[in-house]
Amino acid sequence: MNPVVELFRSYIGAEMLDERVPIVVRWLNLRIREANVGHIVIEALVRPDMCNPAHVLHGGLQCTIMDEAFGMSVGLLGVDNFHVNTNLHIDFLQPAPLGATVIAEARVIRAGKHLKNVQCELRLEDGTIVARGTSNLFRTAIGPLKAHTG
Repeated sequence: MNPVVELFRSYIGAEMLDERVPIVVRWLNLRIREANVGHIVIEALVRPDMCNPAHVLHGGLQCTIMDEAFGMSVGLLGVDNFHVNTNLHIDFLQPAPLGATVIAEARVIRAGKHLKNVQCELRLEDGTIVARGTSNLFRTAIGPLKAHTG
């Protein structure tokens, strides 16, 4: 089995406090619900420090959660090199209120040698879609990423 999938699955339902986990993931307290090759489902509780003045999840943090899901889904392909976004498109559809749990589900749509196309949906637990996004991630020369894969 893919060792990245095994690593991500070891975090299902647990806090990712390990220093190998990016600090933004730890700050958001993202939790993995499901991890498969090219596919991730993560969740976060909307805290006061994540909200805008209207007491809903800040749009920039919606992007950040989705961006982490994009990267994780690509990592779950078992790729060795770091990938960076070449673009990011997010449609904000509904607010995510303070105290809600948001669920981000990202899936790699196309995995070329250098470019990966990924889509993500951010929703509430009742299925309400908060945001939808797509991104293309480009393979860099930085790697292998042993620090994040064990």
